Amino acid sequence: MTRRPFILIFAILLLCIVPTILNAQQVGTLYSPQKYRTQPVHFCLNFQTGFSSSMNAACDLRYGLLGINSDFDWLQGSSGQGARGVIKDLGSNTWTDDFKIPVVAALPMLKPGEQRQISIDVSGADGANGAAGATGVNADDDSRRPELSPIAIPQERTLPTPNPALQSSSRHDGKPKIDPFFVKAIVGHMYVAHVVDDVSDYYALFRVEALEDQTCSISWKLIPTPQ
Repeated sequence: MTRRPFILIFAILLLCIVPTILNAQQVGTLYSPQKYRTQPVHFCLNFQTGFSSSMNAACDLRYGLLGINSDFDWLQGSSGQGARGVIKDLGSNTWTDDFKIPVVAALPMLKPGEQRQISIDVSGADGANGAAGATGVNADDDSRRPELSPIAIPQERTLPTPNPALQSSSRHDGKPKIDPFFVKAIVGHMYVAHVVDDVSDYYALFRVEALEDQTCSISWKLIPTPQ
């Protein structure tokens, strides 16, 4: 008899908590345009309005546009007009974990006519002769260098042409240098997105639930601005 009040209280708490968790999240799958471009699937996510199959829609999140050595498990933020948003990886977390959501500073505003440059360096570690090499392979074996697949970054953010002279004279530590515009998609990791453009300024929290065959399944919800 003494256990019944406890069970009743637990059941009430569970009924209060579970709908909050489930109703606060939305789920869906993003597809890599590199593989599914001609199919009627979702290439774009706007955290406020949901998924879109358009390649030109206003997007807060895209997947699979960047490929390094055929690895397309990369996410990118908005590249729309005036976009200054940033995505930060918060590490391995679940929706029921207690973790701190940081304030994420937006990128600075661009001056009239200015374009935001995207830098990607996958040259890897230096070889024995000091030349730029590739992570985990022979620096002199060009056939096994990391390959940077073509990406489409519309409007204000553009990918500059690599400078071979700069790469050969710089020292490398073996780790690819990827612009914060991109973030690695890792199953089980939670991410916070600060979406900022000419008309919007809000936060969203999302989690990568699965990666399979150049698709990325995520769950997400809008959140208040962290204090």
